[in-house]
Amino acid sequence: MNRRKVVSTAMACFMSAALLTTGCSNSGNQGANSPSPAGGKNTQTTVDAGGPLGKYETPIDVHAVRGINGSYKFPQGEDIGNNLWTRTYKDEFGINLIYDWVADSSGGNESAYNKKLNLMIASGELPDIVAVNSKQFKQLAEDGQLADLTEVFENYASPYLKDVAKQDGGMAMNSATINGKLLAIPGFNGNITNANVLWIRSDWMKKLNLPEPKTMQDLFAIMEAFATKDPNGDGGEGVVGLAANKNIYDSFADLLSFFNGYHAYPNGMWIKDAAGQLTYGGIQKEMKPALAKLQELYKSGLIDKEFGAKDAAKEAELLGQNKLGITFGANSNPFYPFDDARKLNPNMDWKAYPIPSIDNKPARPTVGFPIGTYYVVKKNFKHPEVIVKMFNANFEKFYGKTGDWDKWSVTKDPVTKERLEAFKWPFVYGFPPDKDVPGRYEALKKAVASNDPSALNGEQKADYEAYQAFKNGDQTKWSTVRQAGPTDSSFAVLNYYKEKDLLYTNEYRSSLQTQTMTLKWLTLLNLEKEMITKIIVGAPLDEFDKFVENWKKSGGDQITKEVNEWASTSK
Repeated sequence: MNRRKVVSTAMACFMSAALLTTGCSNSGNQGANSPSPAGGKNTQTTVDAGGPLGKYETPIDVHAVRGINGSYKFPQGEDIGNNLWTRTYKDEFGINLIYDWVADSSGGNESAYNKKLNLMIASGELPDIVAVNSKQFKQLAEDGQLADLTEVFENYASPYLKDVAKQDGGMAMNSATINGKLLAIPGFNGNITNANVLWIRSDWMKKLNLPEPKTMQDLFAIMEAFATKDPNGDGGEGVVGLAANKNIYDSFADLLSFFNGYHAYPNGMWIKDAAGQLTYGGIQKEMKPALAKLQELYKSGLIDKEFGAKDAAKEAELLGQNKLGITFGANSNPFYPFDDARKLNPNMDWKAYPIPSIDNKPARPTVGFPIGTYYVVKKNFKHPEVIVKMFNANFEKFYGKTGDWDKWSVTKDPVTKERLEAFKWPFVYGFPPDKDVPGRYEALKKAVASNDPSALNGEQKADYEAYQAFKNGDQTKWSTVRQAGPTDSSFAVLNYYKEKDLLYTNEYRSSLQTQTMTLKWLTLLNLEKEMITKIIVGAPLDEFDKFVENWKKSGGDQITKEVNEWASTSK
């Protein structure tokens, strides 16, 4: 009987594959004059697709391509095409995911994966589902190669996925919608976690009996004290007041946040002027006083004299040398670079603070548009709902009521016991915008206050256990506590930003570059960084005015025109 069942299943798979092949071979002819599949052409597939988290009555083959890199590791005997997630897609959802090819995704847009995918797109030979960048998404949409997912999202998205889609105010979904049609599922992301915070060595503040910073003026006083009052006990020499690096904007030793403290918004930020037009933040008058102060700090020796020759990693070496106590940076800085420095300086401690303001108007940390990846379905593919079901599966198993963080996200090789990042293995990737803040932060804070972790999901429970271990002396949990802890953590600061509605998202809410941006944006951004560096190290402030004039002539005016054309069509 079992043998008959196996044979029957094999036949069903064969028939399914045969039907799919037939469907694909006819897709070109059908596509020329037919409405999109979601426009009522998928009645048959919706009958047997099993609902948002159900299993296809008849298993389906789904062809895809995949970019991976050297950070992907698997248990012995497994790979990207055969792992926990591919087996789960097949066993629980009836989705037989087949990678037609896999290529190295290292190098971003210039990666082997993207080059190979670009050739595939140009040839019109798309797989059934594929992850693309914003430029590729735009090209595929304009070429009419994509399935309309509007209806299948409405019919197949789980309540959780629909909630995720709303958490950023609909920003991600809007970016995937063209001419009223949802043509992709965006790789959901939380831009609040991209906001930087102010990090200060709290052990030095305690040693020097310094008050916590409320304003930029307070911060300048702390810089001065760190640089002159010998907090590291080396005789009062060599401590840098504020970290900076040659790239100006970064996740460590960042100066964008300093500009934000002066209500200036460079680094690709588009803001609205008084007339409601989009204008570039990096050429506004608010830049000048911030540049003047940075020049003063440098002249006073409070900024590393060699910052113009150091990237963030090189500047971070000052941490290990016990010569740096203030930096603007990412919420993840406790894991890198602070954790390595603490191994050399066990008494080192850092606390996170909101970006201070130069006046009585709150500083607003800037963040870019958060979506860079779109998951699309080939037009006329018989099962467009499959990409929605994959997102349902991911979010449920990572964060849902039945989720198990230890199983699906970070697991162990059963043989070597090495910790493996299983969250990289699913075909789709993304996370709820509110997952970390307020999600993890509020959940841990509440559990610590009540001493009751019973309501936590797997990821949150790991935070709770780390917090309790740290309280009991386990210093290896310091990084987790300084990122996600109830107080003094970067998540606490990000939650403050959220509660006070301080986050400032780029008004150009698209990951697509305008035509002139594609040609000239990198050059303009480099001009901006060069101007900032020159002024910090001593060039006249008039260099800023020359930069603005040059920026406008070198493509900035045309980009501004194109950005506003985008804005007029996006309302």
